[in-house]
Amino acid sequence: MLVIREAWDGGEWQAHCRILLAMKYGENVQFVPDRDRGDGGLQAYRLDAGITYQCYVPHDAYDVASLTEAQKRKIRLDVKKLVDDPAKTASIIGQETAIERWVLLTPYFDSKELVIYAREKSKEVRDSNPCPSWCHPGFEIVVASDDEFAAQKASLYGQTGAGLELSVPDPPSSEVTSVAPGLASRLLPKLQVDPTLGSSQGDLAKYSDEIILDYIRGGRQLEILGHEYSNAAEIVTRRAKSTFQSLTRISMGSPGSGPEMVNSLTTRLAGDFHSAAPSLSTLLCEELARYFVAAWFVECPLRFLSRAA
Repeated sequence: MLVIREAWDGGEWQAHCRILLAMKYGENVQFVPDRDRGDGGLQAYRLDAGITYQCYVPHDAYDVASLTEAQKRKIRLDVKKLVDDPAKTASIIGQETAIERWVLLTPYFDSKELVIYAREKSKEVRDSNPCPSWCHPGFEIVVASDDEFAAQKASLYGQTGAGLELSVPDPPSSEVTSVAPGLASRLLPKLQVDPTLGSSQGDLAKYSDEIILDYIRGGRQLEILGHEYSNAAEIVTRRAKSTFQSLTRISMGSPGSGPEMVNSLTTRLAGDFHSAAPSLSTLLCEELARYFVAAWFVECPLRFLSRAA
């Protein structure tokens, strides 16, 4: 099954996590710059508790195995920095502070094996001889995502009220007629490689028309959202842009993936939109997702490979 996720840039993810941590803990969180010889294995720590944070985005990890291995490697290398130079770690967090939780903040993780690995590494650090001076007796490595900051995300990305919807009428037929031929010329070659659509000109044209309507109608919804709820529009646009950054690379050469990609990507984006801006109704998130998918599908340069029926 094709799985499509938001492709966070490392800098964007770090900035995103910093904002959420600052919103939740205020002046009780200290951030550690990494431009001068690195961050020493941690990017932030709380002043009111023995909890540290490291932000990490796995790159080029498109399946469960490669994603999990990349996250294990990040844990292994960064915790090693703390263990190998306990004096430096203590100088950063304070000589009297013990680290009870080292939290890896990552956009997503899929395998229980990562949790098992975190428990094993935690015990390894606790049992090391000599034990690092900063190590709390109950030291644990924790893997988490920004789902732990649901209230902060809702506040940051536009809590406009429950179930916001934007009623936009279907575009007039004259508008559709004026733009449809140009859009269809880009869509049809990508859609007709699908066995079902390619075998029926009627089904092919109907599917193409639906994408074009999503493109026109959704563009109007996004414009209204931008005027009236700019914060929500900003996060929806950023989420879509981030996802599409690596989508062409992921999908290149996927046999017969046109309609499959439309459905998978629409579902994924709609869920991301609602998670990031929970004030938007489920319906609006789905409609906006269809717009962004339609826009990408019209504009992307790739050609999908044929697949036998």
